[in-house]
Amino acid sequence: MKQGWLCFLLMFGLQSLLPSAAAQAQDGKSIGRVTGLEGKVTLLPQGKFTPELLMLRRPLFREDIIETDRASKVRITLTDATVISLGERSRLELKEFSQEARQQTRAGRFAMTMGVFRAILKEMMPPSTFEVTTPTAIAAIRGTDLMGEVSPNSTAIVVLDGTVGVSNIRPNVPDQAVLTAGMGTTVTSDQPPSTPTRWAESRIEALRRATTIR
Repeated sequence: MKQGWLCFLLMFGLQSLLPSAAAQAQDGKSIGRVTGLEGKVTLLPQGKFTPELLMLRRPLFREDIIETDRASKVRITLTDATVISLGERSRLELKEFSQEARQQTRAGRFAMTMGVFRAILKEMMPPSTFEVTTPTAIAAIRGTDLMGEVSPNSTAIVVLDGTVGVSNIRPNVPDQAVLTAGMGTTVTSDQPPSTPTRWAESRIEALRRATTIR
């Protein structure tokens, strides 16, 4: 009889821990929400192993992973009014985000592992930092509008407004490209950023269409 009660208490104790572990995965405040969606988009929350369908207006948290399917798009708006849009077959990891309203400073780090994206940020006050990383590049952003194409071996970034510093993800690869409006660069796996060049309007417009939700 005692063994039966012992087993019951042990099972009850383990079950009571499970909700607590799940809650820890989503602790903290929401950093934004889904404000536009087309097609099939999935979300993998922190601490979970199975993606779920992403729904409009769903709150988002640090460490969430968003992935778009074929012919699908998503737009998210962060609490500081930053807007990030993804085109089809894209994957975004919301690594870090914090905001200090009193000092008007922000810090963000997001990883684009594949696909196309557009990020529109309001001007930031020092010492704010905002970075987008890819398999080959780091883009350091300070209040700007930029778009990018990401693959495992190459990253192409163009700036529509503001200034962005782009370097290789590998610290041992030298040089940085500083992009201003209309200028773009490409970063491959083991090379410094290409010399900034002015992108053709047709190429820019193709990225706009790929990331715009009707």
